[in-house]
Amino acid sequence: MKKNIILTTFLAVAIFASCDLIDGTGVENPNLSLDGAKELPNPATAFVNGLQEQLATMANNCITTQELATDNYENVQTFFNQNVDGGTYRDIDTDFRNCQFGIAAMREQAEYVLEEVVPIDPNAQGAAQEAEAHFFKGIANLWSGEIFTSLPDDAIAPAVAPATHFNTAVADFTAALAIDSDNVGYLLARARANYNLGNQAAAVSDANAAIAADASGDYVRYILFDAVNGPASTFQNAVHDRGNFDDLQPLPRLDFLDPKFFDIDGTTDSDIPLVKIEEAHLILAEAELADGDLPGAQTAMTNVVNLANSRATSTVDDSNEGRDGEGTVAQRPNDGTYTVRASATDPFVAGLVIERTTTVETPSISATSVEAADVAAL
Repeated sequence: MKKNIILTTFLAVAIFASCDLIDGTGVENPNLSLDGAKELPNPATAFVNGLQEQLATMANNCITTQELATDNYENVQTFFNQNVDGGTYRDIDTDFRNCQFGIAAMREQAEYVLEEVVPIDPNAQGAAQEAEAHFFKGIANLWSGEIFTSLPDDAIAPAVAPATHFNTAVADFTAALAIDSDNVGYLLARARANYNLGNQAAAVSDANAAIAADASGDYVRYILFDAVNGPASTFQNAVHDRGNFDDLQPLPRLDFLDPKFFDIDGTTDSDIPLVKIEEAHLILAEAELADGDLPGAQTAMTNVVNLANSRATSTVDDSNEGRDGEGTVAQRPNDGTYTVRASATDPFVAGLVIERTTTVETPSISATSVEAADVAAL
């Protein structure tokens, strides 16, 4: 026993002594410093890749709380925010701060690329890298206005109203489009910013331009995740990867959409659509209704219904979902015979609840329970 104590003491002393001999605090990897990274060939490419990674981080910081706050999902007992599910939003909750910080980091990083990196990279000037930096900065400003009622628009700046963020986003997307005028994603993002500002004519113009530029008619741009190297998808973990935890579930009338995102093969997370062409059709439909043109709105709505129904689906093993819960009456429906209605005056609708005892077909991009006949009957 005494020998063991002496040996342990010796090892501890040796370890601490070796730590004193090896001081890593003054070591700097030149490829990991900002100045070193800027000296690499075509530095803007690496920095724009970093913006793509920050987009995933920003999404992780915001999306799960948004899904609960909008009541798309019910949160009974999870480590996710318990307050927002009941409509209580507190500025002391770290969820909101994390989202704010994620947005601010995206904006500041994009500004750094535009102000410090692009000017020293001739291959990026007026090219895709510069356009992408403007786009990512615009997304940060767009989300600032869409998610928060007031948020700073710059470092160490006072909070401003959503309209300020939306106007800045329009300028950002316009700068991106000045480089790549037919980019469908840039057009959709600017249409969304103009829509939020109430600029109907500009939103409609961008929506029509996006549809015209989308040769395939099914454009979608994703937030990309990396289950191996990170960032992995936090929301996927919330709605699928937690296995038999049944505490975070969609409202029954949205059950057919769940899980929106799921583990694909153990090492691949589902990417999340950031902008998609469906938005353009919906903007046109709402504009036609605002102008009192019901036939025009029906055409736009039929187009988006047909598009959503044509989107791909994926087969997902959802058998671990413990939907019934405790008690003789199911806490959450897990039977396709259930019918659901949106309100006390709406008709009951079948086919919205999916039995999850085995594999299910779930939408990969978009889906709707509305049919073309429903639109025609308006």
